Amino acid sequence: MKRYLSIIIIAVATCLSAWSQLLWKVEGNGLSKPSYLMGTHHFAPASFIDSIAGLNDAINNCDAVYGEMHRDAMTSMESQQKLAMALIAPQDSMLNVVLTPEQYATVEKVVNSYLAPMGVSLDMLKQLKPQGINIQLQALQAKKFLKDFDPNNLIDTGLQKRGADAGKQLGGFETVDDQIEALFSSTLKEQAEALVDMCEHDAEFNEVSEKLTKAYFNQDLDYMLKQFIDPDAGAAPTEKELENLLWGRNRRWVEKLTELMPQQSILVCVGAGHLPGDKGVVALLRNAGYTVTPCK
Repeated sequence: MKRYLSIIIIAVATCLSAWSQLLWKVEGNGLSKPSYLMGTHHFAPASFIDSIAGLNDAINNCDAVYGEMHRDAMTSMESQQKLAMALIAPQDSMLNVVLTPEQYATVEKVVNSYLAPMGVSLDMLKQLKPQGINIQLQALQAKKFLKDFDPNNLIDTGLQKRGADAGKQLGGFETVDDQIEALFSSTLKEQAEALVDMCEHDAEFNEVSEKLTKAYFNQDLDYMLKQFIDPDAGAAPTEKELENLLWGRNRRWVEKLTELMPQQSILVCVGAGHLPGDKGVVALLRNAGYTVTPCK
């Protein structure tokens, strides 16, 4: 399979190192209280929170719960308007323009297979950037193999809700502008190529995604790694793509964490792909002098 599958795997939730733990404790280096790292799957239901040993204790023991974005920023009218604008392609670069007729037919067949039962066709979405259609497809595919999938009750917002209900401060590492930059920084041509590739390999994508999602719920990140580096899964993401999606964001988040953790205990809830690897959040914190260990 092509590179796009690998990119989606890391963007949604997977890991780049053979570690098998979602919840980690951060201690030492002068901290008076431990902080915690929780790797999420952005399409996992909030009900999964209760399946992770020690996570409710981490919520109760921390002072603040931080996500990639603050939940209010995710749901504000301003953020929704910015995201809606970011999804729209220029008039001269709509999907039927940037794709050949053959490519458009390939995408149309797959998109309509998901959306036709809802009375929606690709022709109704062609004003969206290809990445916008990719995102829609990911959500629709997730519904097929995620138990209790509810776009309004997912684990990231669920963790912040648990924190708020427990009287904890909420925070976020990024603004909606940061998230838009991470999602839409590639050119329309690159986005179009990724969309066509995804649709050409729809069956394979669903098969691998289902296995990876099951592995996430089993906290079997070793399996996720093997799928990611399997040569049959296609070309690995480029350094530019990894820098944009993972490494650069990891460094910025850790810089902020090193300022915040001496002041308060924080439960950090971000996509699991951000945690492991020599450029992941765990390694960066260890390099900064902290002791980071899996919670058992």
